[in-house]
Formats: sequence, structure tokens, C-alpha cells
Amino acid sequence: MSTVISASVPAAAPTAAGVLRAALNPDATVRFEPFGAVAYVGHRDDFFAVDAAHADLLRRLHVGPAALTGADRARAAALAALGVCVTDPPTAPRPNQARSLVGRLVDLPALDRPLLVNCFSTAHCPLRCVYCHADDLMIPYREGEQWSDVAAVTRTAALVPALVAVVTGGDPIVAPARAAFLIRRLAVHKRVVLDTSGAGDIRPLLPELRRASAHVRVSVDSDRREVHDRVRPVSPRYLPRGSSSFDAAHGTLRTLLDAGVPCSVQTVVGRHNEEPDALRRLRDDLLARGVRYWVLHAAVPAGKAERHRGVLPGPDVLDHLRAFVAECAAAGLPLDIRVTGTAAAPNSVLLIDSRGRLCVQRADGPGKRVVWPADARPDVAALRRLLDAHIDWAGHAGRYLNGPLAPARARPPALPAPAPGVGAARR
Repeated sequence: MSTVISASVPAAAPTAAGVLRAALNPDATVRFEPFGAVAYVGHRDDFFAVDAAHADLLRRLHVGPAALTGADRARAAALAALGVCVTDPPTAPRPNQARSLVGRLVDLPALDRPLLVNCFSTAHCPLRCVYCHADDLMIPYREGEQWSDVAAVTRTAALVPALVAVVTGGDPIVAPARAAFLIRRLAVHKRVVLDTSGAGDIRPLLPELRRASAHVRVSVDSDRREVHDRVRPVSPRYLPRGSSSFDAAHGTLRTLLDAGVPCSVQTVVGRHNEEPDALRRLRDDLLARGVRYWVLHAAVPAGKAERHRGVLPGPDVLDHLRAFVAECAAAGLPLDIRVTGTAAAPNSVLLIDSRGRLCVQRADGPGKRVVWPADARPDVAALRRLLDAHIDWAGHAGRYLNGPLAPARARPPALPAPAPGVGAARR
């Protein structure tokens, strides 16, 4: 069962001491599961797995706001701190810098339905990133792209029982009419995220993003223009030679922040930026620019990086990222951080290409596997069987529920001390 939350705490008489009034957050979407529930909070672009006791409270709040005491008061406060519900008196928000588990869940829960599906609005992209995960789904399909392809993407996406659809590519920013159409259609049955390099004009998409209550992710790999532009160079087919993708990304971020559109930064961690001081500098720069939500993707051997493995990070990258996030948490930094690393579970990401085919990365070799063709007759049961056969559900849960942040030891090993001048982040 998937429930879109649309309640708020109504005006009421002052609450008695020890009583907390709570309601479901309009920005949260909840899907109840055998273990409890999964909640998605749009402005954070975060999923949370919720245990049975907290899920029972969410069921009650779905009926209507409630005055809570005792254990339920504590549960509501925990959910409100993550944006799943709202309370009176208000509960202060907190960043998530650990596995996205609420209550008594210790391990990542078993899933049999996807949390998220990536939907290509176009195969065109203004950049030529050295580690591109999906160039094998882009370059062969750019010529002859048609409007009927976008309709095929929406049809396939409607069959996938995911909570969230990410409008991606390519880059939606180079084909705003196609992206707007896809956002509008996907928002009927899913929460929507837009994935972009920022190397273009985001303003034509702002009205549709607002209508869909969508979240936007912008890619930034370094606080240094020369590093970012080296690994994310512009394509002269789309942008003038000498253009800076770094400047473009930050221009788009500023536009989104000024417009009040929920946004975050995502960073691909590779050989170019895996050193602790490089991550610290980028973290501090993002905080200074007003960014509060950050995703760190460890580069994986897929797409272009499968052929050019020199761009990949070292084998201990996830250990280093765990230690880095622990350092941020210990410092009390107001930065929500999610870490992904799917090298051990390549078939954990669902991709609908620009022609409407549902694909996953192969677990048994290079390239993508087509799980569902664009012209297949709609059959939800058949699709579910194919997903079970081809998706690594544990890897899927780990990717979106911050699985890599569970430390192998009680405390992650400390990173080398910051170089002078690094680490003075704004609070």
C-alpha cells in the first residue's frame, strides 16, 4: 500500500504538559511493508525504513492528527526530526548521517518492491564525464530521438512499483520540454526527482518542478574548478569550448536555492577527489553555499568507467567514506549525507532508457541487461517476476537506505588530520 501524506497539524488549544500533537507531513510518502514501512521525504530526498511500532503510529496519523504521550510521543518526535511527520510544539530537524533506519531495525530490511527507478528523458548530455555510468545507454540512441520515446518511458515507469522516479539521462536540462512532460506524467503516481549536471538553463523547468513538489540533484565533484572541469568536461556539441561545468553547476544551484526549490548536491567519488582533504574542502564549500543535503557515490566499473578503470577510487573507498561521515557527525555539521557503493551489487539500480526499456547493470559481465522491452504488453505480475529474477534487492535497499554507512567495526578508523585551513566548516 502506498500512501501520499497530505495532513498538517491543525490549529488547536494549547497542548497539556507532556503531550505532543502530531500529523503526517505533506512532504512525506509512506509505503507499508511486512517489517513496518518505508517513508520518503521529498525536500531531503531521503528514504527511511521504519519499524513496526513507528509504522503503527504512521497508520494512526494517516487517519488524522493525534495528541500523543509516552512512547508514542517519543516515536513522533523521532519521525518529525527526519521530516516524516510534523508536531506541535515543533520538533527540530536533524541531518541523517547513518543508516536510514528508525526504531528497532538493526539490519537493512528485506524489500521485494523497488524504492526508486531512474527514467531517461533524453540520451543527450552537455558533458562528457570520465566515469559516466550510462554512456552505453546514451551514445547509441541520440540520433533519431522522438517524442514517442518519452511516452514509452512514462508507460514503463507506470508499471514499476517504485515510490520515486528520477528524471535523468543524458541530462534533462538540454531538453526541457521532454523533461517537463516526463515530470508532469510521472508525478501522477510517483514522487519526482530531477538529476542534472546544471550545465544549462534550469529556469524553464521551475514551474513544473514546483507543481510536482520535485527535488533537484546537481552534480558537483570538487571545490576546485579545474578538478571538476577536468572530470566533467563540456561537450562542444552542446556548449561553447572553454565553458566551465563547475560554474554552470553552481549557477544552477544558486537559481534553485533562490527559487526555494528543494535541492541537493551529488558527488561521484573517484581517483580525482577521494583524498580526505579534498572531501573536507568540498564539504566546507557546500555548507558555505547553503547546501544541506549531499550524496556521495563511490564510482563503480560501469559504463565508461568499465573501460577506463583508472578513474575509479581505491579498494578502501567505502571505509574512508564511513570514517569521513563519522567525522562530520562528530563535528555536529548540519549536513545530511548519503553514501552509495554498488560495485558488489551492480544489478541494484533500475534504469529506463530513453526508448522506454527497463534495464539493469549486468551482474555477470559488462553492460546493461534489458529486463522489460518498451513495446511489451502491460503485465504488472510478469514485470514483478522479472524484477525478482534480475534485481539484487539487498543491494537496492543498501543504495537508498545508506547501507554503506554501517561500520564493520564499532567505530570507523579515523581519517588523517585535516591539512591547515581545511575543515573549518560553517555550522
